[in-house]
Amino acid sequence: MSKVLLSLEEDYDFTLIGISCHTKDYRLCWEVNKALNIDLIRSEDLELNKKNEITSFSFYEFIDEDNHLEYYLISNLGNNGYLIAEQKKVDFFLLLKGSTSTNQIQDIICKINSLSLVLTSFNINPNQLKSKQNLLF
Repeated sequence: MSKVLLSLEEDYDFTLIGISCHTKDYRLCWEVNKALNIDLIRSEDLELNKKNEITSFSFYEFIDEDNHLEYYLISNLGNNGYLIAEQKKVDFFLLLKGSTSTNQIQDIICKINSLSLVLTSFNINPNQLKSKQNLLF
């Protein structure tokens, strides 16, 4: 009997914005909520099992049912390491699931960059990240 191998490819169909700032997660969340007119709320931490150690990352979410968008603000630095190790200069990720245009993304990045506590924010292609599987939840 021959073996059939099933190969599954993960779908990284979301927008990822990296945010660099030296502030606490709740402070950034409050500022992002004001700037984008959304309501990110703290949820249970995102937990990853890395080398038999559980690493927790702060996790905020907002579901915009009117525009069919999901917003997630995730800390890059957890209690035992980084969520995306190749992006160590990024403190937080804003992950957007749903249909967004290039203009919408640029507008969001512009609004985030206008915040006084943010050093910079920029669009990241998740398909080019080595540890992109950590962003699937």
